[in-house]
Amino acid sequence: MNINKRKNKFIAAFFIYIIGFLWLLVVSSMLQTTEEALKLFNTCIIAYLIIGACILAHIVSNGGDVFEPLTVITILYALLFVFEPMIDIYEENLSWFGGNYTVYGVKGTWIAIIGYISFFIGYKIRRFRVMSTRKHYRNLLEKSRVDQYENVQYYAKVGIIFWIVCYILSVMFLLLSGKSLVFILTGGMTGSGELLETRKLLGALSMFSYSLVGAWMLYFVYGKKRPLKIITFILTIFIYYIRGYRFIIIIFVLAPIVFLYLLKNKRPKLIAIIGAVFIMILFVGFVAVARNSVRYGGGVSSDMLNWEAAFEQVKDNFRIYKTYYALVGYVPEKTSFLHGRQIFLYTALMFVPRLIWRAKPDTADGLYLIKKAVSNSAFLSGTAYPIIGEYYIEFGILGVIILMILYGYLNKNWLKKYGYSTTKIDLIMYSILLLSNFQIVIRGYTPSNFYMVIFFVLPIVLIKMNTRKNKIWKK
Repeated sequence: MNINKRKNKFIAAFFIYIIGFLWLLVVSSMLQTTEEALKLFNTCIIAYLIIGACILAHIVSNGGDVFEPLTVITILYALLFVFEPMIDIYEENLSWFGGNYTVYGVKGTWIAIIGYISFFIGYKIRRFRVMSTRKHYRNLLEKSRVDQYENVQYYAKVGIIFWIVCYILSVMFLLLSGKSLVFILTGGMTGSGELLETRKLLGALSMFSYSLVGAWMLYFVYGKKRPLKIITFILTIFIYYIRGYRFIIIIFVLAPIVFLYLLKNKRPKLIAIIGAVFIMILFVGFVAVARNSVRYGGGVSSDMLNWEAAFEQVKDNFRIYKTYYALVGYVPEKTSFLHGRQIFLYTALMFVPRLIWRAKPDTADGLYLIKKAVSNSAFLSGTAYPIIGEYYIEFGILGVIILMILYGYLNKNWLKKYGYSTTKIDLIMYSILLLSNFQIVIRGYTPSNFYMVIFFVLPIVLIKMNTRKNKIWKK
């Protein structure tokens, strides 16, 4: 990005930043709420200033990009810990499963601020390893030759075969969970579907549905039959819809769009972004309203699709900050930290099927903390907590700092390795990894998120491994 464009972007961002700050001050002065809620609102203003200052600094140094991890994660983070709490305070919507956890909000927000600063530091860390000019030139030359190894027909074939296999496995999981084939193929519009307890024994099998994303993207990019692309796209949407995967659907739908923009080295205009946000709100809201009916074998109807209900459902996805507040108040005052059991031990254990290991330990310590910190109804409803909530209940503030630095560093390396590449397969990889942050930031459960990302890109990783092996043999 040239200096003039960067300067113009900074001026526009700074103007929005100041106007937003002044507007929040006006709203704060007009609020008629409890003292605790007002303190929380003002703390959120401080969070807005700090997060905004980091973004302005990034624009000055790098220019900023809508398809950069820092941008995506910052937006999600600000919605969770700044704007949604402010909206709820303004609307006097402070209750959460019968409780009010605003008293822990100030502490929770400051932990969130520390977490974001840590993420920003991790994102900005430069590698300490010094690379020689000669080696750097050789790496660039190697990258420029990667296209000659892209076997279009082979990639398309791998994509469609992988998709078929994973789709069959996904259908098998749903059939064994109580859904009829007609119910699956029509996206819950007809047929019958129960929810059997046997699904708990088949968790490993369900993971293969994530690979539909990477497999379909391979065929979308390298395949030639448009009708096949459309049919497989619709069938994949149906699978995720029946599973109730709201953010997975967003990742799946946006991945080809992000890829095309990256491939053409273009960025969407503001009106296109606003339109996309509007459609996503409506769609995600509809899925959220209808998913319980579909999950338990009920049907869907047109009256489920309306803006007010959809928008409210989307806001509920960000209201899980209240669960986070409750956990901040409960841990470590009333129970000890998990000390890595969920993030490390349960990630290792999760993929072992209960069908094989019936006595496998329960891997839901974080969920049981919700039962204790909030209520049994919150536990049964499946309410979640953001990524920072998991880091906090594992190791406290120190864990938030260290793990958020690593999270920032990881995202920056995804950008460097795949986002800056000129090869299509790397851009496919990056599009998926970038959008995975939608689920990772909002749903802080590392065992599930870890395997989600692995299976998302599994077909792409296998292709890249095979390509690398062929390159070695050719040498």
